[in-house]
Amino acid sequence: MACNQSTKSIVSIPKPSNLPNTPSASPFEQTTRFFCSDNPETINSSTTTFTNGFATLWSDTVSGSSSVRYRVFAWHYNSTVSPMKFGITVGNAGTSSYSIHNLRNAIEVRPFGQIGDLGRCAASALIGNTMDSITPTDSSAPIGGIGVVREWIVGAGQLVGGVIEFTISNTTPNVGMNYRVRTVMANSSTANLRLNQTPVVNYFVGQNNSIHPRGSWGFAGISSSVAYEAAASGQKWEYHSISNNATDNLQTETNSYRIQGAPTSQGPASSNKGHYGLKYNLAVTLTNRSQVQKTIKIYLAARGADSYFGAVQWSGDGITYKIPTLAPANATSSNQNAIEVATVTLNPGVTINRTITISNAGGAATPVLVAFQTV
Repeated sequence: MACNQSTKSIVSIPKPSNLPNTPSASPFEQTTRFFCSDNPETINSSTTTFTNGFATLWSDTVSGSSSVRYRVFAWHYNSTVSPMKFGITVGNAGTSSYSIHNLRNAIEVRPFGQIGDLGRCAASALIGNTMDSITPTDSSAPIGGIGVVREWIVGAGQLVGGVIEFTISNTTPNVGMNYRVRTVMANSSTANLRLNQTPVVNYFVGQNNSIHPRGSWGFAGISSSVAYEAAASGQKWEYHSISNNATDNLQTETNSYRIQGAPTSQGPASSNKGHYGLKYNLAVTLTNRSQVQKTIKIYLAARGADSYFGAVQWSGDGITYKIPTLAPANATSSNQNAIEVATVTLNPGVTINRTITISNAGGAATPVLVAFQTV
C-alpha cells in the first residue's frame, strides 16, 4: 500500500502529575458503515471453531438501503502451521444483483513480527488518503449467491491486517438491498469462500478477561474537542486523554448492529474502545490572552500500560506522519516518550482553531495522551 509518510521523531515530556482531562465525543463520518473484525484475533484450534473448513469471524446484515459505503478494519493472526485464506464476502438475499465497487485498500499480509509497521502503515494510509485503489475479486454478488470483495492468503505465522473501503450498490437503482457482509477465515488456502454461510463463531476471551473488538456501527469516525489558553507567564502543561474507554467510547457491544439470528451465547460484539480503523478528529482551540506573543507546543504520548503507535495529521499543514512506537510512562521516571504534533506561535489577543486527526494503529495500546505546553 502507499504509506510513504515520514515518521515523527521521539522526544521527552514530563509525565502528568494529575489525571488528564477526558473530553466527551460524538460520531462523525456517518455516511460510512464501519465493520470491525478483530476477534478472534489469534486463529488456531483453541480460539476458533471451523465448520466445513470455514469460520465466519463477524457479519453485518443490511436491509432497505440501495447503496452502502463500508470501511472494514481486520486484524487476524494465523498461529497454525498451515496457510489459510481470509476474505470479505457479500451474500445477496435480494432479487437483483449487487455491485461491489470503489475499493480503496490498506490491508496487507505480513509476518507477525512486523505488527507495528503494518499498523502504522494502514493508519497513515487511512488519514493520509493514500490507500490503494484496487479491483474487487468479484465485481458483483449474484441473486441468491455470494461475491468476494477481496481475499488474501495468510501463511503460517502471518498477520492479515489493516483497513479497506468499498461500496455495495443495487444494480436496480433506488431499490433497497438485502445482504450480509462476512469476514471469513478458511483453514485451506485453496478454499472457495463463496461456499461459506456458516454463523459467526463465538468471540474469544483472553487472559485477564481481555476481549478484542468486533462489531458494526453506523459511523467511521470520532469527533472531540479541547481548548488550551497560553500561560500569562512561564510554562504551563495541560493534559488530555482520548480513546479513553470512558467519555469517548462510542462503539460499544450494546449499540453495534446485531447479527440476525445469533444466539445470546455468541457474545455477538465487543466494544471498539481503542477506535481501531477509525479517524479521530480532535478540534483544538488555542488562545493567547496576554499582551505578548506566545508559543504553544502540542504532543502525543502513550497513556496506557503498553506502547502506542499510529498516525497523525495536523490541519495547520495537512501533512500526515507515522507515529513511532512510544513506550508507556515508567513509574520510576518523571518523563516519558512523546512526539511533537505542532508548534504554534500566537500574537497577543489571538484565538485559532485547528484539528488533530489521529488513527490508532492495530496492535497499539490506548488511551492516547495529548499534551499542551506554553514554551
